[in-house]
Amino acid sequence: MDFNTIRILLIVVLVLCFLFIVTRRTKESLRWVLLGEEFGEKGERLARDHDRLEQAGLHVRMERGVKTSFLFRRFSKDLDDRVALYVLKEELPEAEVILHRT
Repeated sequence: MDFNTIRILLIVVLVLCFLFIVTRRTKESLRWVLLGEEFGEKGERLARDHDRLEQAGLHVRMERGVKTSFLFRRFSKDLDDRVALYVLKEELPEAEVILHRT
């Protein structure tokens, strides 16, 4: 095998690994639905909703803040208190029923 053949094989392997990783992450991301996104005190209420849904046995995920780079950090002062609540797509109707029961 010459150098070019080895290089082409390595490129093909890297492309296949990249496609595998991207496909898996995309498939996982499509399972989750954004239930709500709030800032400040409303975000704290959303965090309490997260606890209620978790106690009900639903699969929920909560994100706090927005990841920003060093350059954009000064423009994102209000984004630090962000709360986003995600629920599995299959459990969305049940989560809405639980949240509207209040």
